[in-house]
Amino acid sequence: MLLHQPIDFQANRRPSNPALSAHDYVWDYATLVQHSHDVARLLIDHGIQPGDRIGVLGLNSAAHLAIFIGASRVGAVAVSVNFRLAPVELAFILDDAGVSLLFVTDSSIAETVTSMTSHRQGDTAIIGHHPGATITFDALFHGGAAPYNRDVNVDENDPVMQLYTSGTTGKPKGAVLSHRNLVSLLTMMTLGNDGQYTSKNTDLIIAPLFHIGGAGIAYIALATGGHGILHEAFDPVRVVETIQEEQVNTLFMVPAMIQAICKLVPNVEQYDLSSLEHIAYGAAPISVPLLKEALGLFKCRLSQVYGMTETAGTVISLPPEAHDRALAGEEHLLRSCGKATAGNEVKIVDEDGGMLGPNQTGEICLRSASNMRHYFNRPEATEKTLIDGWVHTGDAGFVDEQGYVFLRDRIKDMVVSGGENIYPVEVENILAGLPGVIEVAVIGIPDERFGEALLAIFALKPGVELDLDMLLEFCREKLAGYKIPRQIAFVDALPRNPSGKILKTTLREPYWTGHDRRIG
Repeated sequence: MLLHQPIDFQANRRPSNPALSAHDYVWDYATLVQHSHDVARLLIDHGIQPGDRIGVLGLNSAAHLAIFIGASRVGAVAVSVNFRLAPVELAFILDDAGVSLLFVTDSSIAETVTSMTSHRQGDTAIIGHHPGATITFDALFHGGAAPYNRDVNVDENDPVMQLYTSGTTGKPKGAVLSHRNLVSLLTMMTLGNDGQYTSKNTDLIIAPLFHIGGAGIAYIALATGGHGILHEAFDPVRVVETIQEEQVNTLFMVPAMIQAICKLVPNVEQYDLSSLEHIAYGAAPISVPLLKEALGLFKCRLSQVYGMTETAGTVISLPPEAHDRALAGEEHLLRSCGKATAGNEVKIVDEDGGMLGPNQTGEICLRSASNMRHYFNRPEATEKTLIDGWVHTGDAGFVDEQGYVFLRDRIKDMVVSGGENIYPVEVENILAGLPGVIEVAVIGIPDERFGEALLAIFALKPGVELDLDMLLEFCREKLAGYKIPRQIAFVDALPRNPSGKILKTTLREPYWTGHDRRIG
């Protein structure tokens, strides 16, 4: 099955049902499909061949998704890029992917696009919202193009989407995803969510479409016939207002978004959120105190999902019933990201690739039909990540006797202090329970005696004070002594990448400057 075919099915079955409501367009299914044909015809007219990469740049929009679907029809590969990157960074990605045709969905980034094109090695033809565009979206979406019937053989294993990793270390890499990868994600999510995604659903999509958490959820909503409401960007007040006004049933959030809603929306408990049936959360670790707060506020089913760009999204899930068990006394389950979803396999390996047993910490490896094909033009990086069909995640964790997967941390974030391995996420889960803490990150910094020492960096609510003695007293009965930070620092907000993950490399940099080795 190809990416666009389930959406065509929905349009044939229920053409007048709402498909997308966004700031740029409000479309039913028949209109969405028509405009994807408009895109397909334009791609053919511009000489785009199967396997060619096309770029998409801008805020979340209905146009964005019509481009994804239109590209699928002709065998092209959509490369959706983070518009917040610097022009030189954008130019690197578009050059790396070999993009010659760029769709710009956001008029506010005109200067960035102009600057970016000056850094490019090749020419850039622009469609959409830019003074140099050859055609506007209003002109493109006139609805006059005849349906595009494939005259080329596109296979389900052919690439259809290329998403770039965050690039927290080195240059970003383009993970190449096939039609089969994304349809497998659709199958796994529909099987694992007990019929939650249906044509009666209203799905709020707030994660960026240049991230698998946004693109994947939007695709699932459309492929199952639901109504997708797109927010251009995340605004916590607007989210709860939309849930109340549009009777939203489902949404996906990263923990930083949940945190903003719970802690920063004035009088959040007064909003009517009763329409919510299911919230999926993931893409970064969540603290147990924040998770409990979210359960109390939203009063709906919650699922934790774990995956990555390289696995086309979710491959491990902690379902609602596990959250219920946790509230009934098995609280340790809230620290798990769940079990493998249908069709997925998990194993834990040591540094030499040997398989480890239950409760032994090593690298998490994943195998499924949704695993990426490769990194684009990065054979060496591909060989390090894809080994015998397994994606090596770079995450440290273990699997218990019941098959629950527990994350410890990124392998590179592990701190070795006085010969003891310390996984900061474990410490962060405890520190997040301190009164007045908005968010916290724990890093290792140089220490002459122990090699590395723990530093806790806090963002606090206004007016809240915290000192080291208060921290030590709070942690004394909750953590082993060697896991308790002896140094603290404060920031207004922790730096994050577009996926919502805390940039610990940025936090560590000032402390390790001048050191040849970035570990103790």
